[in-house]
Amino acid sequence: MTRGSQPGGGKSNRPGAQTAADVVFSKIIGEIHAGALRPRDTLSERDLVQRFGVSRTPVREAIKRLFGRGFLEYGPRRIGVVKEITEKSVRDLYRLRMKLESDATPLTVRNITTPEIQRLRAINREFTRAYRERNLGRMLDVRAQFHAALVEATRDSWLARILIMLREEAYVVRHAHWQDPARASQAIRMHQQIIDALETRQVARYRTLVLKQIADGLNTYLSTLRPPPRQMPR
Repeated sequence: MTRGSQPGGGKSNRPGAQTAADVVFSKIIGEIHAGALRPRDTLSERDLVQRFGVSRTPVREAIKRLFGRGFLEYGPRRIGVVKEITEKSVRDLYRLRMKLESDATPLTVRNITTPEIQRLRAINREFTRAYRERNLGRMLDVRAQFHAALVEATRDSWLARILIMLREEAYVVRHAHWQDPARASQAIRMHQQIIDALETRQVARYRTLVLKQIADGLNTYLSTLRPPPRQMPR
């Protein structure tokens, strides 16, 4: 057996391949969105090892990513607990995020370099591969890289740090958005339009695309909170 292909959590040598940690991470995300895991539910390392039949290493990596992506917070005895976020909190967060993202757009357009634009193209290609494999965990990681590269190009370290934090806190919006394959496909095209706007230094175009993508994600999430319309009896 080759190194990197060990059962129970080793990484594959094939680029874009799912690791055991990716599988655990993606399945837990799916359970949160499906309602099988509810806010305030706990995630025990021992239980996850038994449930998924993997070693502790990929479970620990998946839990670390769940904390990093804002899904979990620490509960009693430092056990991971599914974070609860209210609709008001989401709306307040997005109001602030939209304002700061708008402020950041001229800085990104002015300061981004050609190598950084090339890196964005490479990231979008990797996002496309993850989308085709329906690898949600990888899609989330790659999309985070895309956003980080954009805000880092502002050359304002405080602004970049705050925007990354706000994005991570809005996990319920972000992950609901990527559950729909059609929206993920649209994101690939929008990423390309964003890159083109940066390359041609179109501030207004870039701002419109960035704010539209953020607003689309929020509207998708809010639509999941509304009950379906009642049908009139015949």
